[in-house]
Amino acid sequence: MTFLQWLARSPLASALKVFVSVVLSMAVASWAGAGVLSLEGWQAWVIAAAATALPLIVNWLNPADSRYGRGSSTEGE
Repeated sequence: MTFLQWLARSPLASALKVFVSVVLSMAVASWAGAGVLSLEGWQAWVIAAAATALPLIVNWLNPADSRYGRGSSTEGE
């Protein structure tokens, strides 16, 4: 499996994409407000990103959720 295939199909990759997009959007919002890019509030960015990515990870760990793992439509591809 190539990196791009993993990025397109993996539930962990989905959580990572959500995490990175939230951190990036909060950094841009902070930059727009202050006029300068500062890592002063990085803890808030990480907490918000982790809270946003958490439902994807919970769905992946849930054995009754057929979107990932066994019983998923992409199983065996």
